[in-house]
Amino acid sequence: MSWRPASVGNEQRLVAFLCRDEVRCAGASARVKAGERGCTAFVEEAAGAIRGALVATAAGLVLPVLPEGIGDRLGLAGLLGGLHMPVHSIGGPETGVAAVESVMPLPPTTRIEYRLMQLARPAWAGAAVHASAAAAAEGVRVRRSGGADAALLFPLQRAYELEEVVIDPALFSDAACLKLLRQGLRTELVFHATRDGRPLAKAGTNARGYGVDQIGGVFTVASERGKGLARIVMAALLEAIFAEKPAACLFVKKSNAPAIALYERLGFTTVGGYVISYYGI
Repeated sequence: MSWRPASVGNEQRLVAFLCRDEVRCAGASARVKAGERGCTAFVEEAAGAIRGALVATAAGLVLPVLPEGIGDRLGLAGLLGGLHMPVHSIGGPETGVAAVESVMPLPPTTRIEYRLMQLARPAWAGAAVHASAAAAAEGVRVRRSGGADAALLFPLQRAYELEEVVIDPALFSDAACLKLLRQGLRTELVFHATRDGRPLAKAGTNARGYGVDQIGGVFTVASERGKGLARIVMAALLEAIFAEKPAACLFVKKSNAPAIALYERLGFTTVGGYVISYYGI
């Protein structure tokens, strides 16, 4: 067994490996599918078969796909130590992340645990079931977001990142946030709700795999929470996803009871744990 960069010769086998249980590795498969710049995929093979994979991004994010655990521990440790960008974070199903953590020279400085949830097209009840007559009566409108909506949605994206994503607020950058938002509006499915032109809630994909889209960035402004806005925006997003893909997934902090309740009302079920470990912050 040994780890090596994925090549053109085994690309099809890598895709088949990722798609065996894509809900658990949508972040990795989406990057392979898109050919993300600066992103490298590695595979561990045994007897000509892929038994593990790892995707490393230019930003230092490592996404392990290790359904059978690690075979070549020394090889993986050497691979991680030789990456062009030092490991900044590790994200994925909890068993895979724990396996990679075990060969890192130091423990993570921050570790956040989530639920991994999925919804398959056959279990989707349809957007009409989740419509809100009250929101419609108040003039709330939901539509797909586009590149021209970056300025409109930036306050929501900024608030979302500071509340749900950023570990150290001192490291937050408005410019970086806006850049990523613009990129997402070009490449992802994003929907938002407004009233009188004011943005109230949003939801979108953050990884578009082969047969699974991963959802993220679900956010409602604090003054509008509890009114069902996230539910109708999510419903619009799921309709768009299921027009193209058979499944959707997301991960949500285990402590976020209101969000978990929302996703369960939409039909999502928990399939396991998900972890993001950070190094140096």
